Amino acid sequence: MDILIFSILTNVLYFCCGSIFVSDKKSDFHSQFYIYFVGVTTIAFISLFLNFFTPLNQSINSAVYCTIVLAFAIKTKFIFNKKQINFLLFSSFITFLLIVYSNVNRPDAGLYHLPYISLINENKIIIGATNIHSRFGHVSILQYLSAINNNYLFSENGISIPLASIVSFFYFYFFYDVWKVFKKKETPDLAKFFSLFILIYISFKITRYSSFGNDAVGHLCFFYLISYVLKEDIKKINLKKILLISVFAFINKPMLGLVFIIPASIFFIKNNFELKKIFTLTFSFPALLLYLWLIKNILVSGCAVFPMKITCLESLSWTNVQQIPFLRVEGSAWSKGWPDRINTKISMEEFSKNFNWVQAWSKNHLKYILNIIIPFSAVLFFIVFYIKIRFKQSVINNDKDLRLRFLLLLTSSLIGVLSFFLLFPIYRYGYSYIVTLISLVLLITIKNKINIKENTKIFQIMFIFCFVLVIAKQVQKIYKKSSQTMWPNIYTLDSKNKIYKKNKVNIGNNFFYYLANSGDALCMYSASPCTSYPIKKKIGYKLRFTYTILTWND
Repeated sequence: MDILIFSILTNVLYFCCGSIFVSDKKSDFHSQFYIYFVGVTTIAFISLFLNFFTPLNQSINSAVYCTIVLAFAIKTKFIFNKKQINFLLFSSFITFLLIVYSNVNRPDAGLYHLPYISLINENKIIIGATNIHSRFGHVSILQYLSAINNNYLFSENGISIPLASIVSFFYFYFFYDVWKVFKKKETPDLAKFFSLFILIYISFKITRYSSFGNDAVGHLCFFYLISYVLKEDIKKINLKKILLISVFAFINKPMLGLVFIIPASIFFIKNNFELKKIFTLTFSFPALLLYLWLIKNILVSGCAVFPMKITCLESLSWTNVQQIPFLRVEGSAWSKGWPDRINTKISMEEFSKNFNWVQAWSKNHLKYILNIIIPFSAVLFFIVFYIKIRFKQSVINNDKDLRLRFLLLLTSSLIGVLSFFLLFPIYRYGYSYIVTLISLVLLITIKNKINIKENTKIFQIMFIFCFVLVIAKQVQKIYKKSSQTMWPNIYTLDSKNKIYKKNKVNIGNNFFYYLANSGDALCMYSASPCTSYPIKKKIGYKLRFTYTILTWND
């Protein structure tokens, strides 16, 4: 029961925070969703900003949440209307279902998600933290949202809620879009069909809390962005809104950096790069969130985007100039199937060049992608085929604005797929590009039959199918794991719940870290800073103005 209560309180708090900063008084669903989204991104900004100066401990976190509630009460008298209450209760129930009897993401949660949350719960920003653990350079904003949710009321269990909360609201967003057609309150259109296709994918693939990791939220943001742009004429598109969605997608998943093509293109179309508009966006909240994130990255790793060498400042004392090129090559090689290579004498760098990797990548990675994409595409093909043979009439749409937006989104997703394939072709890095491209290409084939009212029947059938599928998967999980703890275990992945001892290792006289080198060799949520890998002797320790600096000594 505490999972449900804490889920409700977390979702209400995100909504309260968004309500403080959003002046739009509309009560429709999409406005409520955007208020929640602004709340999430604002709390992410607050937690990131505060960690520059203080640990995100329970006292600080509780004070932040109390301040948000007080500000909301002053502004709104703490009044919720019926739509808002239903909106929050329904999404909170989904949050509860996602969390209960779930595992954390394996093995990344134990390797660096949870250790980094512990790190920022116990320490203000540690400069050069990647010299303790290179994966600390790959964290997402979700780790900060999780860390600030550890307060006096929720305690450490609170860190498990934000991920499920955000995913549940995206569920709600796409379900609601389809529901409006299901109830015949709105007619099918391009945006609604896109939501239907994404809902089918979500119901099929994004249903297990343990598989979300740092990936799901970024990809769902990309789907949300595409959906929003399809709904609105270019003149009506809120540039700050699409920039905020793009920034949040990027700081969850840097591979989605190409998402900025969309707001940049729409800005050019609307304003022709008018200097005044550029200035306004440059100092907008989304831009400030992005700047703060990049500064954090530089302080933690020496790189604005780790480990992209072009973004690294090699003159900084904590920049590991030897590690960065190796990690870039290693990451590329492993994503292209390095363990499955035939020529065992080839170097990682040579393996990643000139498509030498395709044969090895095809053995496992391609099969994995096809096992997901083929069933998904088959369902979409069936829908498209049914529409083409069922309806002979066509509704010609001469909306030039829609065609322009559609072309922009199609081009962006195509560039994303090509970049994904050439750079890091592991499915979880770029599946939103692939799913979006498939969905948009298939929508082209029925573009003149989309607005036919009889298509409502398809929405009704698929809504029921997706709803039953999502609920069935959660019920199955609960049934199978009813003997386990209801909360995700953040302390160990051992089947017997054994927590392995971490060894304390000193660097210099005043700094130490914990080494997880026994049992599963995972830090999980434990005393920090913790790493699964011994630190090389070249790491130095400095204390400057109360800031810990871990230097790299050549």
